[in-house]
Amino acid sequence: MRTLQLKFTAIVTLCVGFCFGGAVFGQTAAPARKSSAELDALAKRVIAEQHVVGASVLVFQNGKTLLHAGYGFADLGLEAPAKDETVYHIVGPMLPFTGIAVMQLVERGKLSLDDDLSKYIPEFPMQGHHVSIRQLLNHTSGIVDYHYLGDPIEATSREPKALDEVMALYAGKDWVNEPGKKWDWSISGFSLLVTVVERVTGESFPEYVQKNIFAPAGVKSTTYCDDFSVVHGLSHAYRRFGAGYEPALEDDMAYNSDLRFCSTVGDLLQLWRAISEKKLVSAETFKQMSTPEGVAMQMSATDANAHYGFALSLNQEEDHKRIGQHGSLMGYSGSLYDFPADGLTVVVLTNTEGQNAYAITRALARAVLGLPDLPAGGGGGNSGEKELPNVAMTSGERAQISGTYILKLERLTPQLHDSFAQYRRTYRVFDENGRLMIEALGGVPERLFKAEDGSFAMRSSPRAHITFLTKDGRETSMTMDGSGYGAPLSGARVGDGDAKTFHMQR
Repeated sequence: MRTLQLKFTAIVTLCVGFCFGGAVFGQTAAPARKSSAELDALAKRVIAEQHVVGASVLVFQNGKTLLHAGYGFADLGLEAPAKDETVYHIVGPMLPFTGIAVMQLVERGKLSLDDDLSKYIPEFPMQGHHVSIRQLLNHTSGIVDYHYLGDPIEATSREPKALDEVMALYAGKDWVNEPGKKWDWSISGFSLLVTVVERVTGESFPEYVQKNIFAPAGVKSTTYCDDFSVVHGLSHAYRRFGAGYEPALEDDMAYNSDLRFCSTVGDLLQLWRAISEKKLVSAETFKQMSTPEGVAMQMSATDANAHYGFALSLNQEEDHKRIGQHGSLMGYSGSLYDFPADGLTVVVLTNTEGQNAYAITRALARAVLGLPDLPAGGGGGNSGEKELPNVAMTSGERAQISGTYILKLERLTPQLHDSFAQYRRTYRVFDENGRLMIEALGGVPERLFKAEDGSFAMRSSPRAHITFLTKDGRETSMTMDGSGYGAPLSGARVGDGDAKTFHMQR
């Protein structure tokens, strides 16, 4: 079930240095260790391991294309193949260009990095805090990430929203940290930066980006994607469902504007190279963007090399510094990494939910750099078909379990961002004409299967182990373990499993 799958728009990309897409400043990179045929075989293997429906891959080093190919299907129903320049919704690699847009305005004297957010968005409830543009760019604002809250976005992810409706998803929620005290990823910061750009320029964000980023870079296939546009060559999005796939039906207009763009791997490389050619910002500005400061020097308690700049993640692949971004949302996955000292850029886009583009990027980059292979990962969600139990239940037993339940994470695990402390997800368990069903708010109802030990499972997430606590002959709480968060989800029954009670929770 799509609502059980962890959606990390968060990134784990990295860098330091100053060169892009083969334009090397300083060191001369070593030649590629792998031939194009070997890279092609490696891409096919990792794509299969990650259960990816379709992907486009571009590996570029020192002015030479080592691999530029499509794999799998852009559309499963039509069996249309993915091509080298298939179009995808871009999740991850477009976010640095939100930073570029802001820094262009800084260069032009239109705003300052130390300006307070309230100067541009006075209606945003600051709750006594002061947040700067700088803190929005480097994820030290302390503002909660709305797409880690559960119901607010997952229950409405198929509904288009205006910018103020997106802001309403997180405005007024508890802050996760005091501004400037800790690094913690928050896509809400990008949402606010979009509004700042629009108010400073008097243009819509898509208009500004087209005029000031896409046109100077000379890209042709990168466009704003919304509910009014037909995008030529756009792939369909999917997520794992049992042993197969289901369409990912989120509306990109349910999210902030900088997540509403479509592009190709070739265009993303060209956009990245436009930075090295100083078409977008000065070399000094980009150096500032790619230099971590303050608490952004430490993104991870377990990785001392993980840092964050302005809308850019910085780290290294063993001794090779890298810069870029990756992410997954709406059934798409994207990754762009540049290795400055090696003149290497790898861009991967897929139409399958999960951090699979990142896994493919790392595998290809390590091969070119002559580094050992990483252990194979299952990726992509469920690993395959599982024979689900189906113990018969009486109507009385189904009625006893039926109800509306609000689940929360029992604890935060190290891999989760602080915003997950406010995560909540509403589920409805109900009897539908003799079948026990489960439905997440805003999700698709499906069968709930009972096992001999009294626990339950469902086809979409066979690893999720669902149990109910009974008191005085009535179910009082529900626990879902193995759903991918590293900690169980649990919560109380808040009412009957009827449609009215369920939808009142929105």
